[in-house]
Amino acid sequence: MPLHLHFLPSLERSLKKLSPEQKEIVKLLLKALTIYLDKNFDIYEAQKIAPRFFFKQLRKPFYESSVEGKLHIVLRKDGSDCFALLVGNHDQVRRFLADQ
Repeated sequence: MPLHLHFLPSLERSLKKLSPEQKEIVKLLLKALTIYLDKNFDIYEAQKIAPRFFFKQLRKPFYESSVEGKLHIVLRKDGSDCFALLVGNHDQVRRFLADQ
């Protein structure tokens, strides 16, 4: 069953802090992530868009996805919905998880 990706205002706020170059990386990541979720977690389809794409569970219900290893998107899975919460580097993701 494919997951539906939703964008929360917290993601929009974190995007505003990025450089134009970083925003292009996030755009590529979101494209690969959308394909990955729409194609029932087909990593090969997502890696056609971004060869270094990954999606992994951090701790329930949080997941992360990245394409370059420097910027990560934190997601919360709730049933068939996946909510994009934050885009940031490794340290920002760790701080986010520590607050949860």
